[in-house]
Amino acid sequence: MTSVLDTRSVPPAERRDYWSAGIAERFFPMQVESVGASSFEARLAGGQMGPVGIQSIQGLAHRVARTQRMIATADPECLLLYLMTKGSIHIEQDERSCVLRPGDIACQDTSRPSTFEGREGFEVLVFSIPKSFIGAQAEGISRCSATRVDSGPGRLTGTATPFLAQLARTTTSGGGFSGPDGEGAAQMLLPLLRSMYGAQEISDPRSRPEALLARMQRYVMDHLHEPGLGPELIAQAHYVSTRYVHKIFASSGTGVSSWIRERRFEGAVGELRRSPETTIATVATRWGYRHPASFSRAFREVHGCAPRDARQLPEPSGKPAPPW
Repeated sequence: MTSVLDTRSVPPAERRDYWSAGIAERFFPMQVESVGASSFEARLAGGQMGPVGIQSIQGLAHRVARTQRMIATADPECLLLYLMTKGSIHIEQDERSCVLRPGDIACQDTSRPSTFEGREGFEVLVFSIPKSFIGAQAEGISRCSATRVDSGPGRLTGTATPFLAQLARTTTSGGGFSGPDGEGAAQMLLPLLRSMYGAQEISDPRSRPEALLARMQRYVMDHLHEPGLGPELIAQAHYVSTRYVHKIFASSGTGVSSWIRERRFEGAVGELRRSPETTIATVATRWGYRHPASFSRAFREVHGCAPRDARQLPEPSGKPAPPW
């Protein structure tokens, strides 16, 4: 079904708050402010195409900002693909920025701070595409956010524009796509993204399994102190599924949870040897354990002794260097 959010349905003094609350419900929290307009007006109509949400946003000049705090509050983990149909907007992200005019295409990543500013009267079609649906290619596309897609000779953008506009019209008019048709239509977006953003970005050699494993392991080493570290966080940080994280680590001969635990205990043993005055509770906290008792129990299962006896453990030898 089509969802409609229209500021004209409320008194002028309430419109900005009405729009902010409605956008937060349908997208995510963001800060909205008028820009140079005597009144605030905006309208949204949208629908769903399989896993992809499609919205048509029309409005007078206003600015939308998304901060790190808002991202921590709620993040749908999507790439927002913009297709301008009227007026212009200015978008920023990661020190990149561009102005979009009718026919132009660009994207933003919901997981990083950004701004969106509509100028005068504008209309833009927004495709909310989950990064998990795009897969490993999402990272390459994200590195091109807030950059207008090249529409020069020989580029697919000229053909993609009417196709995307037709998908949006069908979805936002109330008919939409459901079931297998919706999933199939959404799948048609993936080769378009691949072409528009270039094979050199999406086929980044760092996406190869062995390189991706090394990146995941570096991420683990940087976040060992976080109690919630696990396959889910690793998957989110690398735009892949949790299942794929397990598969990547299994290819190295160890499970992801086991690898994390081994690195934590290596660090804990090293700290216990270097700092005999440090309490077990402090070491447990520094290496990602919320409770000293659970740390001691897990430590004993691995090393066969209590953490306080770790200072007598032999130094490891002949261990291969890690890949980070």
